Amino acid sequence: MLEAGQAQAEDDGAVKVAGFAIHPAMPRLRAVRGTSPRLEPGHAAGATPETPLDRRSEAGSAWRVRMFGHDFAAGPAAGILAASAMQPSAGPRLVVTANIDHIVLLSENAAFRQAYASAVARTLDGTPLVWLARLRGQPAARVTGHDLLAHALFARPVEGRRVFLVCSREAVAEAIRDRLERSGYDADAIATCVPPFSFDDDAEYGRALSARIREHGTTLLVMGVGAPRSEVWVTRQGAALGTPLVLAVGEAVNVAAGLVPRAPVMLQRAGLEWAFRFAFAPRRLFRRYFVRSWRFLALLRGEIGNRDAA
Repeated sequence: MLEAGQAQAEDDGAVKVAGFAIHPAMPRLRAVRGTSPRLEPGHAAGATPETPLDRRSEAGSAWRVRMFGHDFAAGPAAGILAASAMQPSAGPRLVVTANIDHIVLLSENAAFRQAYASAVARTLDGTPLVWLARLRGQPAARVTGHDLLAHALFARPVEGRRVFLVCSREAVAEAIRDRLERSGYDADAIATCVPPFSFDDDAEYGRALSARIREHGTTLLVMGVGAPRSEVWVTRQGAALGTPLVLAVGEAVNVAAGLVPRAPVMLQRAGLEWAFRFAFAPRRLFRRYFVRSWRFLALLRGEIGNRDAA
């Protein structure tokens, strides 16, 4: 039985972690500043590049992007998940997905900064952040909460995996549970919870929910209640949660449940997924996209200035 945080050596030299096989012989990427990733000598030109994983270092550190004071794993999703599950930890292994709103929140919220600093992996979810990395000549790929959920939950059921989902609505919890059961998960391996809006400020509720998550034997905790509440709450609870892999993916849970549509691929590639989301929830997202997001320009100016100075 293989659970998050455990690795099993196989006869062919592969290491299987949380349902993902890592093959040392796979093509590796060598990031050269100012160039695109290239295959190391000895690999076929038509081979698909894969991110090398160093089990002794931070998740995704073999292919990292440094921006706004943090290191971000640049992809792919399966590799980030596998490396994150291998990180030794006495508490939860948190994976966060950065977008422009997160960058603004990091400049304002000390607890959120602490959560980001303690995460085992940070991905580039926002398309503008990927573009910024590429403009600097750094190889980067967008890895969204949708990508992480697709690999962690729906690629195939993993023996011994026990999933706990913290959802924003009862309808989401019921729909995602139904989808997981239809995907092959045993009913008793899935648990869900819909906390009150201010759950992150309720110490007594936090202790009760943490105990429930740990008693479930959770190996994969999915937080679908948005930033910064998800990330801050997980960090504050710490070892009380046990040692699950934690995906703080917000709205991606609603999309995975089939209750919220995702933008067409064309809009995603054009960096306009935010506009599609806004069209479906204008009242909730107006302040984020048209008021708070302008602060990102000042932060970007400072980031560019710091890089030039360095």
